[in-house]
Amino acid sequence: MTTLTYTVQFLTPAFLGDAEQNGRWRTPPFKALLRQWWRVVYAADHNFNVNIEEMRREEGLLFGNAWLSHRVNDREVADHCKSLVRLRLENVDGSPSEGWARGTQKGVAPLPTGLQTSYAWFGLVKRGGGLPDRTAIKPSIPEGKRRLHLVLPESHGGWIELTVRLIHTFGQVGTRSRGGWGSLEFQGLTSLEGEDLSRFARSLQECLNSDWAMSLAQDQKGLCMWESTTGYETWEKAMQKIAEERKRVRTELRSCKGKDLRIALGFAGDGRMPSPLRWKIFSRGNGKLGLRVFAMPHRLPADSGRTMSPDDLQTAWNTVLSAVDQSSVVKRINAGVHR
Repeated sequence: MTTLTYTVQFLTPAFLGDAEQNGRWRTPPFKALLRQWWRVVYAADHNFNVNIEEMRREEGLLFGNAWLSHRVNDREVADHCKSLVRLRLENVDGSPSEGWARGTQKGVAPLPTGLQTSYAWFGLVKRGGGLPDRTAIKPSIPEGKRRLHLVLPESHGGWIELTVRLIHTFGQVGTRSRGGWGSLEFQGLTSLEGEDLSRFARSLQECLNSDWAMSLAQDQKGLCMWESTTGYETWEKAMQKIAEERKRVRTELRSCKGKDLRIALGFAGDGRMPSPLRWKIFSRGNGKLGLRVFAMPHRLPADSGRTMSPDDLQTAWNTVLSAVDQSSVVKRINAGVHR
């Protein structure tokens, strides 16, 4: 076994709900984040030719499962197993007593939720009914920083280290994380760039043939990834800019060739689908924060209960990419990178 240790820091409030939907440092969200980006590493390692059942089996054997089985003499035999990856959170000074401490962020200025805003500005100020206000983890020291230990088989260390690099570059965790909430970084790591990123990208059309976020997208202009041209002194200013930009981009889909195609960027309710266009806050290294936008497009999953024709989906994403390209806030990076 080997132990990987990282110092994780939130850059925006993280709504990691416990049983009462209050922000609290917990290991399950981080394990879920590892699984999510491990699948991206797995897909790239298999040149995006993924057998879902085989991938889920390998994932289950590594991270634990309660569903795997195999047949022996025409009889089903359970392969249930505990996770080979174990996680522990502790304070940066090594004391474990506050590892699961409740966050103290009392909420942020809300906008109405729905297709118009794409949940761009999320408020958790009042719940009513005599219930206490919901809370989040503040992106401030010491509340917003913990040491994360990962104990795993040495044979899997390379994949997990690469997974952590992806999380450092793109990761957010918690409620409304696709819009920048719960943006995090691992201190001492550098973001993936250039060819290191290109291995996780494929053409927009290939992405739209899948029903899950298997990879980053690229088009004729290169990688579908953008960063802000300026820095922001506070997370409030950075998140307000994300809210404005998300609303602007989604509005472009309101009438595409006479159709409302906003569901391509996600929807709530029955069969909810998180947005495949993701927004993250990152540290620019000069005491300021930057915005990073990246596209991981896919078709609407069959179990979402919603459908879009291939032509409408392509139109929607062409519109989205064009709208982000026209932004005065962010610009493309690695524009010349192609697989």
